[in-house]
Amino acid sequence: MKILLVAATLEEIKPTIEYLEFHSESKNFTEYNIRNKTIMPYITGVGPTMTAFALGRYQRMNEIKLLIHAGLSGAFTRSLEIAQVVEVSSEQFGDLGAEDQDGNILSIFDLNLDNPNRLPFNLGRIERKITQFESKLKKCTGLSVSLTSGSNSRIQRMSSKYKADIESMEGASVFYSACMWDVPLISIRSISNYVEPRNKENWNIPLAIKTLNQFLIDYINQI
Repeated sequence: MKILLVAATLEEIKPTIEYLEFHSESKNFTEYNIRNKTIMPYITGVGPTMTAFALGRYQRMNEIKLLIHAGLSGAFTRSLEIAQVVEVSSEQFGDLGAEDQDGNILSIFDLNLDNPNRLPFNLGRIERKITQFESKLKKCTGLSVSLTSGSNSRIQRMSSKYKADIESMEGASVFYSACMWDVPLISIRSISNYVEPRNKENWNIPLAIKTLNQFLIDYINQI
């Protein structure tokens, strides 16, 4: 089974790649064979544009039986803990559209530039298909933005409009690509920070990377 392991940056999945380097039965520059699975790490770059381009140009997508998307996210809700690993069940684009004079966000659907129920959207969200690859992790809804939220006013607008659990920069592009390619997807995120007025002293990226990769290694071995 060929599995595409997608991340925005190498650092987010580096421990998993190091594990594969040591434990794979065979390997080359782009793939690792372990327990009848071929794992192909693929770094897209940061943000929706680079992610969409990278997945759109990937020439072996018709061979992929599972796309694992892994990375870090900020949490809108305090019910999620720092370094908690979650599975994203749906994504939506958070800053694709316009802003009115009062600062309110208008999506492309609000602007009648697209149909909120056109494939792969469902009421403006992109939902992943439920498959046998689903994990037992807590399910969360995602919001993808080009500019992460760092002020009270923006956070309140985003939270009020989209009511998402977590915020990232790539999720919706991955969901869109997987749905359009009709490739099974599982999106795994570890919480590195809360979406609050920007203060990196409250973040814990090393711990979030650690818990993310602990899950990824166990998951790869189990499927």
